[in-house]
Amino acid sequence: GSGKTTLGELLANHFITHHHIDGDDMRKIFANTNYTKVGREHNIKTANAIAMYLNDAYYGSVIMSLVNPYYNLRKELADKTPTVQILLETSRDLRKENHCEDFETGEPDICINTDGNEEDTFNLLLSELGKL
Repeated sequence: GSGKTTLGELLANHFITHHHIDGDDMRKIFANTNYTKVGREHNIKTANAIAMYLNDAYYGSVIMSLVNPYYNLRKELADKTPTVQILLETSRDLRKENHCEDFETGEPDICINTDGNEEDTFNLLLSELGKL
């Protein structure tokens, strides 16, 4: 509900990459409906492994649109391949049944509020990416 998938798809189209990994798709493909810490870690580690493979095999950008609440898993990925970490914030009512209570913010490269319209939010994100 925060705009992860929408912004991820827009970024993938903007950067002309077919490598977009979405957390909801990951859960469907691997039938992971476990939203405990163990289930989340498994889903994230699988997504990280796929992203690293795609990055190495095809030398292209990989856009990942998923909740990654654990600093150690974000750092593990960043230690192995270049990353830009983007934190999306919103005041919208999100899916409470899957809400992660132990989110570790860390130090994202970009922090974007997604309460505005899709086009303005995407343009703001592109502007922030251009500053890196």
